[in-house]
Parts: sequence; C-alpha cells; structure tokens
Amino acid sequence: LAYGIPTFDIAQQQMFLLHAYIIFKLGDIIAIEKFLKIKGHNAIYPCRSCKIRAVRGPGKTHYVPLCPPRGTNCNPTPTRWEPDNLPLRRHQDFIDVAAQINTAITKVEKERIAKQTGIKDFPTLRRVGALDYARSMPWEWFHLFLENIIPNLVDFWTGQFKALGPGIEDFEIAPHIWEEVGKETAAAVQHIPVSFVRVLSNIASDRSLFTAESWCFWFVYLAPKLLEGRFPKAKYYKHMCELVEVMKITLQFCMTLEQLNQVEQRLIGWVEKYYYQYCVERLPACTLTIHGLLHVAQGIRHCGPIWTTWTFYME
Repeated sequence: LAYGIPTFDIAQQQMFLLHAYIIFKLGDIIAIEKFLKIKGHNAIYPCRSCKIRAVRGPGKTHYVPLCPPRGTNCNPTPTRWEPDNLPLRRHQDFIDVAAQINTAITKVEKERIAKQTGIKDFPTLRRVGALDYARSMPWEWFHLFLENIIPNLVDFWTGQFKALGPGIEDFEIAPHIWEEVGKETAAAVQHIPVSFVRVLSNIASDRSLFTAESWCFWFVYLAPKLLEGRFPKAKYYKHMCELVEVMKITLQFCMTLEQLNQVEQRLIGWVEKYYYQYCVERLPACTLTIHGLLHVAQGIRHCGPIWTTWTFYME
C-alpha cells in the first residue's frame, strides 16, 4: 500500500495510485513488546519508551521505581530518575542495537547486548518507513488504565495486592465497608440508561464479571461518590480522585497543549504518591504499568487524543 495500488477514480474517470501508511501500532503491553522485539516487562531495561533501569525485587522479578528502596544498593546509579526528564528511547536506538546484535558473532555476545539494552532484534514491519518505533506505539488507555491500574488499585484497597498489606500506611478499606460498596454499586445503575453503561455486578462479590467498560464507568463516575468517607484517611480518597480527574481530561475529544502539560505533571505527582513507600519489600507495587503513566502524555503529543489510539473497537 505504501508503494500505491492502481485504483479507478469514478468521478475523474481515470486511474490513480492509492497510498496508505501505517502510522500507529496498537495493542496491550505484551503485544507491543513482541512487535518491537524487546525483552519486556521483567527485563533490566523493561520500558519500550525510555531506558530506565529496573530494580530486582525480593525474588527474580524486576520493578521500575523512580527511586530505589531505602537502605539498599540494588541500583545506586542514578539514585533517582527524574520523571519529567527520563532517558527516552529514539527510533534509531532500535535499529542500531538490532544491527549490533545481528553482527555479533557469538550467542553470548548477542545476549549481553540484549540484556544491556532491552532490545533483542529488529522490530516487526521494519520495512514500513512510516513507523517511528519510539513514538508510534503509545501506551494504550484501554489496557493501561482499565485492565491494569484500576483493578490493581482495588486490590490495594481490599488487601489483595500480592500480599503486600498497607505497610506503614493505612489505606485498606474494611471488609464490611467494601461489602456495602459492592451492594451500592449493583444498585446504582438501576436507573441509568443502558446506552451509558450495562448492568454492573456487585464489585465485592462478583468482580470477575467486570469488563473494561465496567471498570471505566465504576471508577470515573461511581467511585468518587461510593468511596467518599470510606478510606481510613482522606488523602487516599484524594489520590484516587486525582486519577479520576486526569482520566476525564484524557477522554476529551480534543485537548489544548496547556491541558496536556497539566496531565503530564499531575500523573507525575500521582505516581510519586503511589503505595511504594520506598521499601524493598514493596517493590512489587512499582509495576511497569504504573511507570507507563509517565509516558501517557508523550503518547498523546505524538499520536493524538486517547480516542484515536485506544482498542475499544477491537476488544
């Protein structure tokens, strides 16, 4: 299609070359990792958008905190990554590293290069010149927010996130209160037209029935009311509402540059207040999806509003 397909123009009564170009590649985190041929979410350099170095947790899994845990030497240099000045990948990085790997003689040398860069080979569709490997794969809203971050937040609030517990904080919602939230969730949509949302189940007892659409409506429109006064401390409610407000802005049909810059700074602030507590035992809280929030604004800058790149129409 990039070279052109002979097509007949009925209005002009003549042939012309019809061209089409791939400018985006959409998908969840795993799909994009496979497309870009990168080592991915458990690598030392796991991020497709930047060169942040991961920190190994208590087991064999790597995580991506902006600042390493206190009292450890797991990643002493740098001691802190600046969220508004991350070492971003470039399109040419993917090409140069893949070329090095393909010219390396031994398997050991190939693996060493891949380990030190996070890149394993040339990306798929390498002959498609319209794609920028560093910019054409934005962090997709549907999978990032609705299928990862929001369910994980609920796991935190209900004490089910990887058995981490609250640590030195106090953000868990008591089981009997969460049961009330579940009942109120199921009752809340009885008088809402189906064009807005389908039936929502009890989030406490039937959470497995929640789809991405369910999570979106519940978190953006119901949670701010249902969870008001339900957290032990108000700061956790405010932290949740901050993410809700940012999500609403990203859902707008169009955004100004000023709004986009605000989204970027607010997401940075939200990530920095996340439930990590700079403790090595809580490194599992610093998942790649949380880190991906730092690249959402960058994706909008390069690829346009969220609604142009989400995958609702495919799921």
